[in-house]
This record gives sequence, C-alpha cells and structure tokens, in this order.
Amino acid sequence: MRRTFMRRWVLAVTAGETVGFIIPAAVGGALTFAAAPASVVYPLMIAAGACEGILLGLGQSIGFGSFGIPRAAWITATGGGAAVAWSIGMLPSTIGGVDFASPSALALIVVGAAVLLASIPTLQWLVLRRVVRRASWWIPVNAGAWAVGILWTFAPSPFIDENTALPALLGSYLVAGMLMAVTVGALTGFAARHVVESTHYSPAQGTDADKSIQQRPTP
Repeated sequence: MRRTFMRRWVLAVTAGETVGFIIPAAVGGALTFAAAPASVVYPLMIAAGACEGILLGLGQSIGFGSFGIPRAAWITATGGGAAVAWSIGMLPSTIGGVDFASPSALALIVVGAAVLLASIPTLQWLVLRRVVRRASWWIPVNAGAWAVGILWTFAPSPFIDENTALPALLGSYLVAGMLMAVTVGALTGFAARHVVESTHYSPAQGTDADKSIQQRPTP
C-alpha cells in the first residue's frame, strides 16, 4: 500500500506540476519575444503562476487518493500560494534601479526567498489542519522540497539568450520544469503518506475519547 501511494503521489504531482509549469514558461517566453514592458509582464506572470499552482494542487489532490482532503479548497490554496510565490519571484526582474548587492537588499532577498518557499505549503496547511492534527510540519518539509526542486529552473540559463529560438526555449524550460516536478514529488511523498496515515479527524471535532477527557472537570 505504501509503495502504491508513493507511486501514485509522485506520478500525479509530476504530471500536475509539469503541465502547470508549461503555462508560465510559455507566457514568459512569448512576453520575452514580444519585448513586453514590465507593467504587462508582472501581472500576466502572476496569473500564469496561479494556473500552475491550480494544476499542481489538482495533481496533489489526486495523489492523496481517497483521503479526505477538501479538493476545491486545496486547489484554491495551492493556486493562491503559487500566485504569491510568483509575485515575489518576479520582483527582482521587475523593479529597476535597486542595488541588490547592498546589505538591505540582501536582507530583503533572504526574507523574500523564505516567504516564496513557504507560500504554497502555508496556505495548504490552512486546509490540511482541518483534517489532520499538528500538521504544521507540512510547511518546512514542503518548503525544503521546493528549495531543492526550484534549482532546476536555473539550469537552462547558461544555454539560452535573446537569440534562442522559441521552441528550444520552451523545450529547455519544459525539461527543467519536469525535473523540478519529479524532485518535489519525490521529496514530499513521505510527508504526504504520513498525512494519510495520521489522524483523520479535525482537531475541532476530536475522537470520542478526546471529548470524554475534555468533559471531565478540571482538578
């Protein structure tokens, strides 16, 4: 059963994130070739990133199987977290006239990177805590997985420039996105399996034993 779950989780997350990543990759490539201004690029990339998050959330909800995750809420939270992540990630290329080597800028970059990595799992945690007790560990585990997986998106940079053909550009980022998806899926699989194997009731509801304990008079 554990192997079945891990296989389903990794395949579903990889498929959802890979297909989702095609959207911002295609939008970004088209905007680059169109030499679109930052005022156009920024909101469109956030919207594309939200679409990526929606498909990732769908893949994860499929990976959870019959476990009682509220699918609509999970997908919405993942899409919202992705939009936050993209809004932060696009800032360095959008804001001009900033010395990113200055101490204050470096401090902001560190804080921004932490928020970026935690954005998706934090919003997912708000949904997860309804059905799993003590689910806050989901945030650091997933943030760490994204910290590793997102490194793949930098891999094509040395091999592409403004003269790279659009098919080659999209192809390179598609491969990078797939590798990122596999990495995140594999690294989060054990956490997702733990979610399914842990308590299946809301902390607010509790078990009958919990309720009986809570109803006892306090000494």
